[in-house]
Amino acid sequence: MTSRTAHEVASDVARGRVSAREVVTASLDAIEREQPRLNAFITVMRASALAAAEGIDRRRARREPLGPLAGVPLAVKDLLFTHDAPTTAGSRIYGEGLPAQADAPVVRRLRRAGCVVVGKANLHEVALGVTNVNEHFGAAHNPWDTARVSGGSSGGSAVAVAADLVPLAIGTDTRGSIRIPAAACGITGFKPTYGLVSVEHVIPLAHSLDHVGPMARSVDDAALMLAAMLPPAKGAALLRGSRAAVKRFVIGISEYHMRDLDGPIARALEAALKELRPLVRDLREVRIPELDGVQEASTVLASSEAVAFHDAFLRTHPEGYGPQVRQRMEAGYARTAVEYVRAQQKRVAVQAAFSEAFGSVDLLVGATLPVAPPTIEAPTLVHINGRELTTVEAFTRYNGPQNVAGIPALSVPAGLVKGLPVGLQVMGAMGRDAMVLALGRAWQRHTDWHARRPGGQAARRAGP
Repeated sequence: MTSRTAHEVASDVARGRVSAREVVTASLDAIEREQPRLNAFITVMRASALAAAEGIDRRRARREPLGPLAGVPLAVKDLLFTHDAPTTAGSRIYGEGLPAQADAPVVRRLRRAGCVVVGKANLHEVALGVTNVNEHFGAAHNPWDTARVSGGSSGGSAVAVAADLVPLAIGTDTRGSIRIPAAACGITGFKPTYGLVSVEHVIPLAHSLDHVGPMARSVDDAALMLAAMLPPAKGAALLRGSRAAVKRFVIGISEYHMRDLDGPIARALEAALKELRPLVRDLREVRIPELDGVQEASTVLASSEAVAFHDAFLRTHPEGYGPQVRQRMEAGYARTAVEYVRAQQKRVAVQAAFSEAFGSVDLLVGATLPVAPPTIEAPTLVHINGRELTTVEAFTRYNGPQNVAGIPALSVPAGLVKGLPVGLQVMGAMGRDAMVLALGRAWQRHTDWHARRPGGQAARRAGP
C-alpha cells in the first residue's frame, strides 16, 4: 500500500485515477509480504476482497453513486462477525472459528460506504489482554520494533494501519484496547461515547465497558470512518463537528493521566502540551480525586462480566483457551456480588466527577501509556522509573476510567522516545465525540507525528 489517506484513496477511485481492484490488490500484496514479519492478520480474504473491489469498479463504470470510502481496504478485528470469513476471537474455544454469518451492523455500514474488507485482524485472545501476544495465533509485532508488543487487544488492527497495509481498521475497546495499541504503534485510535456505535454481532468481553471504534492514520480518516459507522444523519453531524475550530476551547490537563509517567514519556508529553497551548484559549491542570481507585473498579467490572459470558465455555471447553488467558479469566470466579455492586457505585461516582470536570473545561488531555511497550519475550512486566508493574496495570491505568464512565477518548501520536511512538489522549464529556475529534484534528494540522512511519519515513507533512 502507498501511504495515501482513506479520503485520497476513495477520491482517486471515484475519479477513475485508480481502480478499486488495483488499490485492494496492492493492499493484499503488502499483507502477504509483511505477514511473516508482523503477523497482523488471522485470516486474509483475498478472493472476497477482490470480488468486492471489482463490484465497485463495475458500479463506477455504470456511473452509479459510490460511497465516501469507495475502494478503501479495511481490516476487521477478528471479534466481529463477517459474512465472508469465520470469526475466531483469537481463540480456540470455537474450534477453527464460528462459521461466516451475517455481518455485524458496523461492518455492514462500512461496506455500504465502500470499504473493502481484506482480512480479520489478530487480537489478544478473546480481547482479554493488552499486549496481543496471542497464545494460539502468535504475537502481532510492533512495526516500529518487531521485538516489541503491539499493544492490545486490537493489536493486529493497529499494526495493519501503522505498517501501511490498510488505511483503516476496526478495533474494540473495553479498558483501552483501541487506544493502547494506537499509542504503541503510532496511529490514531478513537473510543466513542458508550453506545454510539453498535456492538451487535461483536463477541463481548464485558458488556458494560465494550466499545467499537475506528483506527486510522489520522483524525480526519478516523472521523470519516466513524461517520460511516453511524446512521447517516448522525454521521453527517459528527463529521461537521469534527471540523470545528478549537481556538476557544478550554483544555484541562488531567493530573491523574499525567501521574507516575516514565521519565522520557513525561518529557515527551510535556513538550506536546507546550505545542498544544497556542492552539486553544487556555490550558490548565485539573484534578479529579474520584479517579483514585477506579482502576480496581474497572478490573472488577471487566473480570466479572467476562467470566459471566465465558462461563459455559470455561466449564465445557477449557482447553480452548491459552493457559494465561484461561488463568486470568477464571480469576473472575473469585469476584463477589459485593465487589461488583461497589464497582458499579464507583462507576456512578466517576461519571459524576467527569461531568463536574467538564463543567469547567471543554476537554481533558493526558497520557495514553505511561511507558514504552515491552518485548514480546517478556510481555507481562514493565518498569517505570525503576518500579516494576504488570503490563496490564500500567497500560489500563489511563484508559480504563474512560470506559467505566463511557466518555469518548482519542489517542493521537505526540512524539517519539528512543524510536518508539508516544500517545497523547484527548477526553470529552459523553456525546462530545465531535469536539474530541476536533481537537485531535487541530493537533494533527499543527504537528506531523501522525505522518511518521516506522523506519523514519514521513508519509505526509502536517497541513497548514
